[in-house]
Amino acid sequence: MAYTLYMHAQHRLHCGAVQQSTRKWGCPSAFVGLQRAGHLPCTKTPANFLDKTHAATTCVRSSGGFKRQTTRMMPIGVPRVPYRTPKEGGWQWVDIWNCLYRERIIFLGKAIDEETGNQLVATMLYLDSENKKDLNLYINCSGGDVVPCLALHDTMRHIKSDVVTVGFGGCMGMSGFLLAVGKKGKRYVLPNTRIMLHHPSGSARGQASDIQNEARELLRIRGYVNKMLAEATGKPLERVQHDFNRNYYFNTQEAKEYGIIDNIIKPPRSAMLGV
Repeated sequence: MAYTLYMHAQHRLHCGAVQQSTRKWGCPSAFVGLQRAGHLPCTKTPANFLDKTHAATTCVRSSGGFKRQTTRMMPIGVPRVPYRTPKEGGWQWVDIWNCLYRERIIFLGKAIDEETGNQLVATMLYLDSENKKDLNLYINCSGGDVVPCLALHDTMRHIKSDVVTVGFGGCMGMSGFLLAVGKKGKRYVLPNTRIMLHHPSGSARGQASDIQNEARELLRIRGYVNKMLAEATGKPLERVQHDFNRNYYFNTQEAKEYGIIDNIIKPPRSAMLGV
């Protein structure tokens, strides 16, 4: 009697194991097929991590599990574009800003601080080291700190490539200064661009001697900016000092007449009609 109960319990355990295997692999035939093919995880004991990973991947592929799908559309959430590298010859998804950098196009789209200035300086130096073609600096910016903008100005004068400046949207403050100090004959704006120039400003606190030193330094920077703008626009230094003492706004035609820009980019049809 005891032996009969023991055999009945063993039979129930065996049936439960078969049901679990069937639930895991889909059907008894698939279980037998995997057992014959030798793809079951318990068939062999892998020696190291690489063997374990390969065995698990092979088991999932053989059982009709998940498979990595080939991406055929642009990834969502990241501005990427398909780009074909000239040297490698293959297509790949590249960040849109890096793609523009490879075409020698640099965008300045936010207030210039130390981090943004360093990134733009590094980009200009690298692109200039590759070849001496024109660099295109697209500006839509509300201004920024004086020191990073002067660092960009020094870099534009240092590199051998001509820096073409293109203004769109708004070029205010020091970004308007960068627009004006681009390569003469290659300074462009779109028709509805807003341009504003003024003297650099600052604040100081502390002891009287510290405030005096800060004011002296600010006056020195203001004199340098006025000198560069006078050279870029062809206007007398005294007029530049007087005009930019406060916020001075230009439309595109006024900026062209003043000498801040050289050309206004218009659609072909409106250019033909003279609008």
